[in-house]
Amino acid sequence: MAEDVIAAPTPPESELPLQIAPTRRDRARKSSYRLRFGILYVGLAAIVGAGVGTFVVLASRPAPPEAAAWSSWEPSGSKLARVRQIADRIPKAYKQPNGEQLTVSQASQLAVPNPGASGDTPVASIFVRPDATRGGAEESDIDTYSGADAVAYGLCGLGAGAHCALNLGASGERLMLLSRQALELSLYTFKYVSDVNSVVVFLPPSPEGQSNGSVFFRRGDVADELRRPISHLLPARTPRIEALSDIEQGNIARLTRPRTYTFEFNAAGDGKPILILTPPTVGS
Repeated sequence: MAEDVIAAPTPPESELPLQIAPTRRDRARKSSYRLRFGILYVGLAAIVGAGVGTFVVLASRPAPPEAAAWSSWEPSGSKLARVRQIADRIPKAYKQPNGEQLTVSQASQLAVPNPGASGDTPVASIFVRPDATRGGAEESDIDTYSGADAVAYGLCGLGAGAHCALNLGASGERLMLLSRQALELSLYTFKYVSDVNSVVVFLPPSPEGQSNGSVFFRRGDVADELRRPISHLLPARTPRIEALSDIEQGNIARLTRPRTYTFEFNAAGDGKPILILTPPTVGS
């Protein structure tokens, strides 16, 4: 059997596969491919490295500072609770020259006493007469606002006699403090009691019983002041005349003087109480 196995013939040399030597062009092409892949890998490595570096920088960078709080204190609870907390807290910072508290404040819905009923009667509307002396306004151009979304603060002078009287003095320095207090009460109310659109602050009367007027604000009147911390507008921590800078006194006057009015309560045609606010210059 072994002798019958025939070895496969060796193919002639002419039929062997040809071993073609690479040409110079082929070598150059392969070299070019290797160079391109090398550049691509280097580029990818650079991108990855840059991304990692950016992540490290962002991760190590301190967090941006939080926006400054509008105030260091904030009332809490229901609408009535917040308003009462504001009325209780704000006046405590205002002192007389002898160090005693200047006023106390009572807060409520804008209303008038009703002798024939157990409670007060809410004021239906607020009528604000314009100051015709400023130009561009007629005395008949009366603005009307709802009393339903208004809050009233009554300032009561301490240690100056009956009926909450307070002697403002000839210099009007106490009037500046009262105006500041009215402004601060209004700002806190608008900032922290969202559904209040009007604030009326009734100033304490003189010892002779004469009215010292009221300060009336609408929310839009102090929109800019509600966007910045209150310390920017009223920086004095101790509200005394000697502690108020000229800039602060200027801010108080700018905001309160055009909004200081004499006031009277009256009845509308339907018998509902209304509040009429009149600039001091009108009819004087």
